[in-house]
Amino acid sequence: MSEQAVDTMDTTEPPRKVRRGDRQTRFLAQSVVLEEAGSSGLIRIAMVTIVVVICAFLVWSAVTNVDEVAIASGEVVPTGQVQSIQHLEGGLIAEILISEGEIVEKEQVLVRLDPSAAAAELNQMKARRAGLELQRERLRALGTADEPDFSLVGPEYRQLIDDQMSIYQSAVDAADNRRKVVVAQIEQRKQEMALLDEREDTLSRTSDLRLEEFEMREDLFRRGLTTRISYLDAKRALNDTRGELANLIVERQQTRESLIEQETRLEEIDTDAREQALAEMGAVTNELAQVNETLSRLFDRERRLEIVSPVRGIVKGLQIHTVGGVAPPGAVILEVVPLDKELVVETRITTRDVGHVRVGQPVTLKVTTFDFARYGGISGELRDVSASTFIDEATGDPYYKGIVAMDRGYVGFDPEKNRVMPGMTVQADIKTGRKTLLEYLMKPVVSSVKTAFRER
Repeated sequence: MSEQAVDTMDTTEPPRKVRRGDRQTRFLAQSVVLEEAGSSGLIRIAMVTIVVVICAFLVWSAVTNVDEVAIASGEVVPTGQVQSIQHLEGGLIAEILISEGEIVEKEQVLVRLDPSAAAAELNQMKARRAGLELQRERLRALGTADEPDFSLVGPEYRQLIDDQMSIYQSAVDAADNRRKVVVAQIEQRKQEMALLDEREDTLSRTSDLRLEEFEMREDLFRRGLTTRISYLDAKRALNDTRGELANLIVERQQTRESLIEQETRLEEIDTDAREQALAEMGAVTNELAQVNETLSRLFDRERRLEIVSPVRGIVKGLQIHTVGGVAPPGAVILEVVPLDKELVVETRITTRDVGHVRVGQPVTLKVTTFDFARYGGISGELRDVSASTFIDEATGDPYYKGIVAMDRGYVGFDPEKNRVMPGMTVQADIKTGRKTLLEYLMKPVVSSVKTAFRER
């Protein structure tokens, strides 16, 4: 056994000596193999990860919806009309009690006008009314044969009272004088009538005697007992007496007619005076009505010397700034934007977006005065869209007017803070629809594909 072992050991080749260069080469090859194997694994992992992320993103974008909005600029306005404050007659400015942008209450005094001119005209018209009232009372007394009552005006018009009393007394005295003249004429006619009655009675008796004498002489003349001359004398005397009696009757009738005329004239003196007084009183009454109407306007003007706010609101567009200046008649002095009315947002919708907006669509309002990132916005709803376009005076671009109703009148969470005021500018995001994020991302690609290869 030992020999076999020896033989075996003898037939075994002696170990080779490994060189240093061969060992380094072998180690380098193994490193390259290992490095290539590691890089290939990382690439595969990265590719799988990218594919998974892309697939996940595509799935997420396919199920995630985003809002489509039409962005419009706007301004907060009240639903009620802005109140333009004017003054009918105008005048000198005495006090300016407000300033631009100030909040004023209803019936609060805004501006006071100088009362001097209005007071002078009012006092003049009051005196005119007092004079007409006294004149009407005087004419009433003359028309009704009554004593006038001038106590209907105040003692400050004593001079006017004395003047009207003097005129009244003069009119009464003049009427009395005319009446006395006519009464004297009536008495004269009555005396003449009495004398004529006596003469008529005398002539009647004389005529009867002359007739009797004539008849006697006529009988004697026919029997030849007297001369013709005596007969004719008796006849002439009878005719003369009868003629004188006839003339007397005519004169008496004329005197009676004159008496009746004077009596009628006496009655007419009073009647005419009353009628004239009543006619003048009617004219004075009409004039007094006009004066009262003028006074009503002047009293109203005096009350309107204090220009007050018709509503609670904000002062806007103050046109007067100088005490002592002139407020032109009928000109707008200032405007008051109502605060008690509902506030809405008046937006300008572009012609590009108007085809996508509809009444009732939700709107997010971003008030530029307040930081949207800090306070958030206000939800609203599109209430109305104008039927036709308006033209922007600054740019000349057409736009549609939209009205957005706000859910609340403040920004943030505290209703007492950050109140929305008329005139604030707003960005309105009108939600016109929804689409997936994938549709949004693919829109440029789809549009490019649809329009590709069309150009010449």
